[in-house]
Amino acid sequence: MQIKLTLFFIVALGLIFTSCDKVENAYESKPTIDLDTTLYPGIWQDYLDNELPDFPENTNTDINVLIEDYTGHKCNNCPTAATIAHNIHENNPQRVFIASIHADPGSQMSFQSFNPESPSYNTDHTNPDAEAYGIEFENGFNFIGNPQGTVNRKTVDDKMFDFSGTWQSRASDILNANNLKVNIQSQFNYYPSTNGGFLHVELEKLTDEETVINTVVYVIQDSLVDWQLMPDNTSNEFYVHRDKHLGSIDNNPFGVEAFNTVSPSGSKIFIDYSYKIPAGLNPSNMHFLIYAFNTDTYEILQVIKQKIQ
Repeated sequence: MQIKLTLFFIVALGLIFTSCDKVENAYESKPTIDLDTTLYPGIWQDYLDNELPDFPENTNTDINVLIEDYTGHKCNNCPTAATIAHNIHENNPQRVFIASIHADPGSQMSFQSFNPESPSYNTDHTNPDAEAYGIEFENGFNFIGNPQGTVNRKTVDDKMFDFSGTWQSRASDILNANNLKVNIQSQFNYYPSTNGGFLHVELEKLTDEETVINTVVYVIQDSLVDWQLMPDNTSNEFYVHRDKHLGSIDNNPFGVEAFNTVSPSGSKIFIDYSYKIPAGLNPSNMHFLIYAFNTDTYEILQVIKQKIQ
């Protein structure tokens, strides 16, 4: 069945201060935030006073990697690509993350078709955000069909999308680059009694490049068992789908602006979201992937993982 997400979006609330020497108080520590406050099981002022995070200085210098594996349950070559992506993650579990996105170029959905009345292939794994990516990347990015993927959406040899045989070398090049342009920290406060909570994200710009940088929060389901067409063209009823992309936390596939062209190095921004776990999903089997990307090139500049529970 198609999963419908109930999500609430919060606009960026950071205040950026420009200085010739350094940036101080680059964002309000306790801004007035327009969240779904009913997800907090208490007095909202108590949350503002006591539970907003006080992020420490972010001393991270490592660039992480997001592999976006464009896949489909009726794509017989997709399980092999998924295994390659998972192995790259397993070799770099703190720095390489996977989003398995069910979409085809132009949202033709050739590998995504389903029949809700059939005993097999009756799950719609797609979502509107994934379809938006299929449409956006149909032309000019070498996205010709599943299984293909991006590695930080970095263009190599004029190709942003490529087959899984290149993912390891692309990931290694990024992991070893040491050219971090954005740092990210996050905290999610989850409340079992309301089955929801609040995601707080701090972003810091580490470059003076004049570019617009947006941030996106993916909602990821760690794993689920469902039908999959295998490389030998048999159907596997018990296939484990890993890192399934459920959409973005705010239903905005290309996120919100974190930094503009005049934001100097050292600028920080604080973004808040509220999120209620959709019916039928287990928060212990979910996580967020938070990333910042260059809106001119789509290249992902940094990504981090945030567990929900």
